[in-house]
Amino acid sequence: MEMFGYSIESIYLFLLIAGVILTILYILIGDLLEGLINIGIDGLFNPITIIGYITLVGGFGYVLETIAFFMAPWTILVINLLISAIVIILVNYFIILPFKRSEKNTSYSIKELKGAVGEVFTTIPADGFGEIIISRPHGTVSKAAKSFDGEVLPEGTNILVIDIDEEGVFLVSKHYD
Repeated sequence: MEMFGYSIESIYLFLLIAGVILTILYILIGDLLEGLINIGIDGLFNPITIIGYITLVGGFGYVLETIAFFMAPWTILVINLLISAIVIILVNYFIILPFKRSEKNTSYSIKELKGAVGEVFTTIPADGFGEIIISRPHGTVSKAAKSFDGEVLPEGTNILVIDIDEEGVFLVSKHYD
């Protein structure tokens, strides 16, 4: 069977190769494209599913044309399009979308740490600097600190972040449980 002057096997092979090349390009510059033109859509039609569908249609079609020689080319085309659609929909809903939704943003504003409870990591002298650590849901934050009350805060003391000065140094006080 011929379409557009080419054999159907050639078209399937072209789609398979194009899908592989598009996949490689998407791996290399996909994040850049998503950032520039905001194509990171969580629906059924996002770049990953479209590229996957092209690759599956090419691959399944080529294999079916090769091994199912007893079937009519139009039957193979319809079966191929349906199988590829079913597979890509299942992959999208059970793998791609849950993976995208599970990506957490671990960034935070330094202002969010006001009022946080932490621990002195390096002793804070009455008139000097030390270091504190604050446990967060996505890791531990380590910051420079000085005593708000002007008292020595030894290592291991529980502290409360009172304020943050203009240089980003935390002003802390002893926290009483």
